[in-house]
Amino acid sequence: MGMLIYDALVLSRIAQETAERKSCLTLGVPTLNFKDEHFLHHWSTHPELKDANIGKQPFDTSAGFFHNLGFENISALDISDYEGADIIADLNEPDLPQRIGRQFDVVYDSGTLEHIFDAPSAMRSIAQLVKIGGVVVHATPSNGFLDHGFWQVSPDLYRTFYKKAGFEILTSSLFVFAENPYAMPAEQNLYRTHGRKYITRMAPEALLVFAARKTHDGNLGPISLQEYYSHLHADASAETTARFFLKFGEIPEPDQEPAGTPKRHGAISTLLSRFGVRKR
Repeated sequence: MGMLIYDALVLSRIAQETAERKSCLTLGVPTLNFKDEHFLHHWSTHPELKDANIGKQPFDTSAGFFHNLGFENISALDISDYEGADIIADLNEPDLPQRIGRQFDVVYDSGTLEHIFDAPSAMRSIAQLVKIGGVVVHATPSNGFLDHGFWQVSPDLYRTFYKKAGFEILTSSLFVFAENPYAMPAEQNLYRTHGRKYITRMAPEALLVFAARKTHDGNLGPISLQEYYSHLHADASAETTARFFLKFGEIPEPDQEPAGTPKRHGAISTLLSRFGVRKR
């Protein structure tokens, strides 16, 4: 997928939540789907980002972007070096963290996990590759990306796994592709609380943008139930509280079609062209 403008804004907020910014690992080498001037424009419109340690120097690569956030060392993990990754590895391998032998302050997935067949092994590896106090950030297709990868991910997956793995949730949101794109919170089970029609109307084509901070080494074993159902079986509340939700655009009313929603084939190209996308 590459890095979208909303990912970049969330990562800017994450920079304020990260005690150390010595090392960052990207899964793949993200393509920037925006120009630096567009990022700085949107960044300046969010008062909650103004304390972030962001430089004003130009950048045209993901490494340059992370340096702008104050990260010292940027590494990229990929299955080959054709895009310049410096860590060559397969996320399907269950012993990957031991083979790499180091941990990172931030691990950023800009659209890799959906292409990994053994997604549970990959998630366990990602959880081990981040330091205690560090943050994992995912931007993963959640709806409307049939055959883009092996998987489309429900917010419940990340919420359930990372809470069990020793993480606190920083943000969980859907970035909805439309002529006027917007972000909406995804902190609870949308299917059970609002229904399928709400989802197909409000988020027909959406990425899940999720971040969690590691507080301790938790349980990486099998998961028996989604968070929603585990709470029901325990007769407890299924609500999840995230540290923040980063606003983007205007969320339409549930009974209205998102204004100017483009047809499926042109949705991504329309959105990206608004932010000066560079071709992959």
